[in-house]
Amino acid sequence: MTRTVCVCGVFAAALALPAIVDAQLQNTYYTPGAAAKVDVKQLCAAQFDSSIKPVSNRQKAEALERYGIRPEGFSGTLEHLVPVSLGGSNDPDNLFPFHAQGEYTLQAKEQLAAKLHDLVCDGKLSLRQAQDAFKKDWTKSYKQYFGAMNAPGK
Repeated sequence: MTRTVCVCGVFAAALALPAIVDAQLQNTYYTPGAAAKVDVKQLCAAQFDSSIKPVSNRQKAEALERYGIRPEGFSGTLEHLVPVSLGGSNDPDNLFPFHAQGEYTLQAKEQLAAKLHDLVCDGKLSLRQAQDAFKKDWTKSYKQYFGAMNAPGK
């Protein structure tokens, strides 16, 4: 019996490992990403940031409940998958509980968002490409633009 419990524990840990490694990535089923209807001219305007509304309690609750988290007990960071600076919306489809681990911290994600925002505003990257970089796997995009060794917080 002890051996069965031990084997089951090792098996459960092995199944959990990918989730632990990818903790800074969203579950694409719960958070596919959503963008507001915004064009590049609006996005790059100096007053764009001041036009952003905060996430409502209803949006926060719906996003957290998708992950099985009770909103009243949540003290972490609820993050936009597609950053607001790249047209990301407050829709629950664009919100996920961010758990920074390793080198890919919230600061690294924000650094990538700023870099891609600059590239979009300079006409070197389309807005859709910038948004897709976050929808697919922002950590790979971070490596592409900054390299793994430069991640803030490391």
